[in-house]
Amino acid sequence: MEAHPVDQARWADLVELFGPSGGTRGCWCMARRLPAATVAANGSAENRAALEGFVEAGVPVGLIGYVDDRPAIWCAVAPRTEYYAILHSRTLPIDEPDDDTIWAINCLFVKSGYRGRGLTSPMVDAAVEYARSSGARIVEAYPVKAMPGDPGRGVLSTFLAAGFTTYAEGRTTAKRNVVVRRSL
Repeated sequence: MEAHPVDQARWADLVELFGPSGGTRGCWCMARRLPAATVAANGSAENRAALEGFVEAGVPVGLIGYVDDRPAIWCAVAPRTEYYAILHSRTLPIDEPDDDTIWAINCLFVKSGYRGRGLTSPMVDAAVEYARSSGARIVEAYPVKAMPGDPGRGVLSTFLAAGFTTYAEGRTTAKRNVVVRRSL
C-alpha cells in the first residue's frame, strides 16, 4: 500500500474510493468535521461538496491508500481543531482544544474488495508520518475496544500496535470508546 494526502489532483480517486454512497451513509467524512445536525440536514450531495470545498481550500483532510495503483483505503487525519464534533463532544475528554499541533485520526474506511487485507495498520503508520511531517506533536484517535463497534474508527489493538497508548476512556454507557495518543 502506498499512501498520499488528498489534494485536488487526487479528488477523483477519493470519489472512486467512497463510491456513490459517499463512504458510509452519505457522510463523505463530514460526521465529525461539522455539527451532527448539519451533516444530517446536508445529505450526501452537500456533504460531498463540503469535503470538496476543504480539499480545494488546501485544508488537510486525510490520506488515500493505493493498492496496485487503485484507491483502496481512506484515513481522515487533520489537526484536531478541524473537527467540530470532537471538540464539542460530551463523551470525549478534550484538553487543549485550541492546540493545532494535536492531530486526530478520525476515520478509516476500506473499500469493499480490499477489506481483510491488513491495510489499516500501514495506513495508521502513514497517517502518523503525515501528521509528523505537517508539524504535529501528538496524534490522537478514538477507536473501539473490540468489534462489534464502529469499524470506521478502528480497533484499539491496531493503534496499540502502532505505538499509541491509552489516554482516556470515553464517557459513554457502552464503555467501548477509548482515546489513544502517540507523542511524536
